[in-house]
Amino acid sequence: MKPIKLLIFDLDGTLADTIDGITEGLNRVMAAEGYPTHTRESVLKFVNFGVRQYIEEAVPAEVKDDTDTVTRLMGEYNKHYANTYTMTVPFEGITDLLYSLKDRCLLAMNSNKQDEFVKVLGGQLFPEGLFIAAEGFRDDRPAKPDPGMAYAIMEIASEKLGEALTPDQCVYIGDSDVDFYTARNAEMRCVSVAWGYRPYEFLRALGDQPVAKTPAELMEILSAMGI
Repeated sequence: MKPIKLLIFDLDGTLADTIDGITEGLNRVMAAEGYPTHTRESVLKFVNFGVRQYIEEAVPAEVKDDTDTVTRLMGEYNKHYANTYTMTVPFEGITDLLYSLKDRCLLAMNSNKQDEFVKVLGGQLFPEGLFIAAEGFRDDRPAKPDPGMAYAIMEIASEKLGEALTPDQCVYIGDSDVDFYTARNAEMRCVSVAWGYRPYEFLRALGDQPVAKTPAELMEILSAMGI
């Protein structure tokens, strides 16, 4: 088996706990529209698929299929989230893990969070130069689990290394079914993490991929995979 050269991390629920800022930004929109607000626990159920689906799940049922309203509320959410995204911290042990990994292989970030916030948070939460790429959702490209951005990041890594990487030299790491299916669609190896927004049992039922319960256990799994 070829050596692993690239690790692609999800952001929300994998590297950082972003849910409080997301919930606060969403609830400011809901309150302004006179809609019911949401708890952290309810937001966890629909946070992974990108901002449009996130808003569709958050609004009352009679609004969900109103494309114009959902689009407008996406814009309102982005305005509010620009003030609440700072309610975000890396999970305990993540920064130390990334430092331990950075000299062994290349690191990148791929999220369904809006691209502008992925780049801002990547720069604020982690040391400069740790990731070769930090890519989020944009209207001009499909969201995960489409493998397009994973492939684009693999190409960036290939250029940096001066050799053409193949998917089996990449590991996709995330906390959700979206990340699992992204890895599968990209034909990359997958590791799920259970400290984020989906429980261990849910992740274990997805497939035969390793599931790490702690960053230390993730390091053990990656070491055994040959990083």
